[in-house]
Amino acid sequence: MTSAKITGFTLILCITLGFLSSFAWFQKASVRNVLAESDFASGDPTAWPTGTCVAVDTTDDAGGYVYRDILAVCYEEGSNELYFRVDFLKLEGIDYAPYLNVYVLIDFEPGGQSYLPDYIWDGQVRGYEWELCIAVYNSSSATLYDLNWQNVSGLSWQFHDFQGMLACNVSKSTADDYGFTNGETVYIRVATVRDGQSGLRDICPNDSLSDGYWDGALASNSHTVTTKLAFVHHGNQHINPFTSGVVDDGQGHGFYRILDSHEEYGLPVNIHMSGVLITSLVWNNPSFLERIKNLTSRGLVEILGSVYGQHIMPYLDECLNTWALNKHKELCQRYFNATPRVAWVPERVWKYFLDNDFSNTGFEAVVLDGQTHHNDYCGCGNYHLTHKISTSYDVYAFFICERWYGTDFPGANSDWHLDFKKHWAGIVRAGDEKQICVYGDDWEKAAGVANWPTGNPNNYDSMIRWLAGAKPWIQVVKLSDYLDWYTQPTSGVTITITEDTYGGLKYWTGGSYDNWYNDFKYWVPYGCTKTAETLWKDVLQALNYSSSFNTSTPSGRLKELAMWTLASNLYETAWHEWDGSDWVLCGWGKEIWAHLRYAMILVKAANWTENPPATPQIYWEDVDDDGANELIMCNDKIYFVIERIGGRIVFAATKDGRVYIGNYMVQYRGTEGDYNDDDHVGALTDKWYTYNNHDYSHELYTVQIEVSNQTHVQAKMVSPDAYITKKATLRKGSYGLRVQYSQKYAGTLYVRLGSFSPDLETMLYEGKKVLQTLGSGGQGFMGWKNTVTNASAVVAWQYPGAAYSWAWTLTFAKMVEIKSLALNFCFDLTFAPLQNETEFAFSTLYSAYLNVYTSFTEGSKLVAAFYTYSGVQKANITVWRGVTPNWVALYMEVWHPLGLPIENVTLFLVDEEGNILSKVTSFLVTRAHLQARTEELKQKWTDAALEEKTVLMREIAEIDSQWPYAPG
Repeated sequence: MTSAKITGFTLILCITLGFLSSFAWFQKASVRNVLAESDFASGDPTAWPTGTCVAVDTTDDAGGYVYRDILAVCYEEGSNELYFRVDFLKLEGIDYAPYLNVYVLIDFEPGGQSYLPDYIWDGQVRGYEWELCIAVYNSSSATLYDLNWQNVSGLSWQFHDFQGMLACNVSKSTADDYGFTNGETVYIRVATVRDGQSGLRDICPNDSLSDGYWDGALASNSHTVTTKLAFVHHGNQHINPFTSGVVDDGQGHGFYRILDSHEEYGLPVNIHMSGVLITSLVWNNPSFLERIKNLTSRGLVEILGSVYGQHIMPYLDECLNTWALNKHKELCQRYFNATPRVAWVPERVWKYFLDNDFSNTGFEAVVLDGQTHHNDYCGCGNYHLTHKISTSYDVYAFFICERWYGTDFPGANSDWHLDFKKHWAGIVRAGDEKQICVYGDDWEKAAGVANWPTGNPNNYDSMIRWLAGAKPWIQVVKLSDYLDWYTQPTSGVTITITEDTYGGLKYWTGGSYDNWYNDFKYWVPYGCTKTAETLWKDVLQALNYSSSFNTSTPSGRLKELAMWTLASNLYETAWHEWDGSDWVLCGWGKEIWAHLRYAMILVKAANWTENPPATPQIYWEDVDDDGANELIMCNDKIYFVIERIGGRIVFAATKDGRVYIGNYMVQYRGTEGDYNDDDHVGALTDKWYTYNNHDYSHELYTVQIEVSNQTHVQAKMVSPDAYITKKATLRKGSYGLRVQYSQKYAGTLYVRLGSFSPDLETMLYEGKKVLQTLGSGGQGFMGWKNTVTNASAVVAWQYPGAAYSWAWTLTFAKMVEIKSLALNFCFDLTFAPLQNETEFAFSTLYSAYLNVYTSFTEGSKLVAAFYTYSGVQKANITVWRGVTPNWVALYMEVWHPLGLPIENVTLFLVDEEGNILSKVTSFLVTRAHLQARTEELKQKWTDAALEEKTVLMREIAEIDSQWPYAPG
């Protein structure tokens, strides 16, 4: 060749790449010289930062040979080296060594060489002629030419098959000899050829070469825009024992794999976890929530919001949508220290009026689908830009790119990935930095769990690994960052999406989710007389259509739990499954939805706290809205619901709004009716009777009111065959029941007592860590105490005839089973804020709370004796009777038997003959107690009815009378 004088300078990189073995984790390919430089290791694709890409080339212009198809060119100036990088469409897994040569030319100053080395082309470069040319022939052979065809030193290079990348370093000392000046613009050309043949197969920058000249060059100071790419993972599992297996199935699959990938490569990810999933993990795997919180604080995770239980929003009232959006946001703030700005729409079922719900709860954008929500309503042809989707509110939509659709996840360098490379390259070449390609699908899919392909986690990891190396021209972003970077909507377009969902669901539902919801709307759950829609509307009506409640009050606390129950049990509202011939309401869904009516029990209990009865009450009422009455036992301290099926206690709550039985938001599995399942086992469940080897759990008992008077009420439950009789007694001021059993025939009866959730609300927020075990099987009593509120659920079987069987953990509940040792046996159930001490506490002028939590080695009764200040005994009352040695766990309000003001009360341990064995504790009413009670009565006076004021006035007058004699 002869040299020619051409103004400018050019870099053409010609490379011959040999076949390279596949890579393990960041394994380097074979190298001639290992790249090393203090700035960064340019042979590691992840070391190249955003902003170093000077060109993204057109694709499919190398004759169908992906290994010759230039994808991108990058440049970076270091302290001692000039770094050059060329990406190809694909190198991994291809024996490209005999077929790929690439020559490269660098121009530093005017003048230089216009012909390419090695006679590969008889044309000339025009403008930006080169002073140095890097010619890499294969993994072990390369030459650095100068403009006079001399080989010069200063070149090192390295291949990365997985990334499809060649990195070359040229020492600055060599470059300086050919006109390079620090910080000055370098001009670059890149071309590929076939080994041993002339003719250019791909060039960058592109030119037709029709006139025999290659015009144009890439300027090192001219950087491309980047494709924005967002990964959105939607995790949704109900509250059940299995969510830890979705996080990590122990076989290399699970949610953790996705976090591992993003953490390892430092790329952010957008995560939506449904509220029920978060709550489930509070119980099953709180450390996973902590991990997400940590990654969120480091900027690697963006938390998305949504409605708590993933109900299908357009079909439910605004008050429920608002509550559910705010509840989920509250959980995100609590567990992740994050306030979501972007929302996931359940099943992407959108109707135009939802803009109000999202805007009013503080959301700026939602995630919808490009193929349907955009293309069905907008003719702009680009769903890679955000659109405003409300004419009244500033609510925007990100659209999921339809190229991601499928059950598998594309692995790096798969044909599917090559299509994405071309797609992303096209976005860069369009020159609009605001375009964003959104992936959005079930987290379970990429994690390879819940029946998704198990190869997906490895494929996903390989994709994230590749993207970490593509940072020069692809930015993986958080959606909130995108909102901050650009004025919204980036499309400048406002559209109204009347109704839509994603393509598959739109097809299954026959064009509208209305068709599925109508099946749900008119469906009557098993054992009910009302339709599903009537049931949820009844609850909202009973809650006065409120979207928030004052949880500092007992009533508000229970109403909050009622809404929590409703939202949880509307999970995936009206979802269908294919039965072989048609789409029908899915079985697992019916088991969940059928129990949304249990929210009504909590509403009824809330109403009770607002007006508790002065004396014990027992009555029939349909509290669960199924059309059949349940038996209610209550006093001014505690509220029980007894179901005829099994003669079981299915709900218990105390006057402070604490629930002890009633974990209704936990997923029901295996039953639509009022039956036990693995996580819901009513107290007094007669699980097994060895006399006839029969399970009575779901037998229909005869339940009747046996006693109802001013001091106590009693319910009697008899099995259908009359083999088992049980009686439950509730006394005035008591926080528990005395239960007496009678068996007709000899045999062991196993009785299950649960599902105990001492202060369910606190447990839903705190999980297992707040529960402390009380007693043990060998101590004659067992229970659990909530260490935050002292709420305790205790079973005490100290009396002859019963013994411990076993205990276990349910989801948000505990369980103990006892067994009979005789035909007759009894035990106590206590649900109260137990303290670790035995003491009295002032309640009213006429009553005091008694807390007993201790062991006794002798005696058979605890007796409260009432005295005047002068020591005259006025009356006494037995508060406990049993056998010793044993533990006693007791919490109750003790009233003066004569209705007189309490002055001094002492608790004695006595034997059967009434002989005092020891003084346990005593309590003296002082002026401080009287003053505090007076202030309390004054506060009640303002809102009291006339008849109530009469009662209040009497107590105030008797306080005045007692004041002179009370100690200071």
